[in-house]
Amino acid sequence: MVAEILTYLRIIGKRWWLITLIFIVTNSVILVNALKAKPVYQAYVKLQVIAPESQQVALFSETKPVASRDEIVAVQVQFDAALHSPYVAWQTIADLNLGISAAELLEGLTVSAEEEFLHVTFVADNPMLVEAIATTHVENAFKYYAQIRAKSATVALQFIQQQLSDEEKALASAQNALLEFKLAHNVDSLPREIIAIQDQLRDLRLERAKLVAEREAAQAVAEKYRAEAAKSDPQKAAVNYTTLAFNQDVAVASILAKEAEYDRLIAQQETKLEELLKLTTEYEELVRNVNRIQANYNFLSDKENEAKLKQSQANNVSFIQIIEPARMPDRPAPSRTPKMLAVGSIVSLIAGIILAFILEFISLLRASAQSENS
Repeated sequence: MVAEILTYLRIIGKRWWLITLIFIVTNSVILVNALKAKPVYQAYVKLQVIAPESQQVALFSETKPVASRDEIVAVQVQFDAALHSPYVAWQTIADLNLGISAAELLEGLTVSAEEEFLHVTFVADNPMLVEAIATTHVENAFKYYAQIRAKSATVALQFIQQQLSDEEKALASAQNALLEFKLAHNVDSLPREIIAIQDQLRDLRLERAKLVAEREAAQAVAEKYRAEAAKSDPQKAAVNYTTLAFNQDVAVASILAKEAEYDRLIAQQETKLEELLKLTTEYEELVRNVNRIQANYNFLSDKENEAKLKQSQANNVSFIQIIEPARMPDRPAPSRTPKMLAVGSIVSLIAGIILAFILEFISLLRASAQSENS
């Protein structure tokens, strides 16, 4: 183990000049670029994300609720994607008339998340311009994210409105069919008509029953008078009892005429009732069709209102709030040269050591090949 370490150190010592050269060149390039580079300024926007309402419009069953923390993280990821969107970057460039590409604009963008907060940072070589870039780009990202977020509600709204239009036509057709049935049979509500006829039949039968009782009583009185007339002295009471019996017979005949009229009315109403009962199946089918389509129409109408509210809420994006707006920086951002020098030094040393070992391995292979040839 010690021998191997000594071998490694010998190789590094043998080619120390190469490692040193790479180290010097790397750090020189970093220093030259740092000296040539303009001072950069930084603008910072802090956003807070709260748990938003779902934009899904559930037609049949509610989806399983998502935890608030997961919703916040999802919004942060989605808004981060909107901030890094080239489409949004080109909008910002067009708004500010910047002579750069979307890639160049996004190079100066840094986004980081901390709990429910989003930190958006832009760097540029102009302090006034960097503030405008940060403010405009965040506003454009809001608009873009609102459009994307409202897409599901918009698609659902379009689908619901199409279905609602179809149901409206179907409802009008079903109502017209029911109206034509009512006009054809001269009824408004078949159940009410049936109940009304049943009530009339009940009253007619009751009145007829009263007439029957009255007729039977009159017949009994007439028979009684005839019996009395037969037993009475013909010289004294026979004429009177006979007359009374005749009067009762007249009354009975009148009652029989009324009974016949009631029988006619009852038969007429029974016939009408039978006709209406035969229409019950067709009528109930028409009513059920109207009620079913009306229920579908009401359901879709409620969902349309819900979709409109969801769309409006999504376009609002009130669950993302700017806590700290961008301000014009009064001094350049801290130089990254020390950090770059540290990273460059480490990388150059590692690269130099690796190259030294590669060259040593190549030299060993050459020496071995020469010894075999000789």
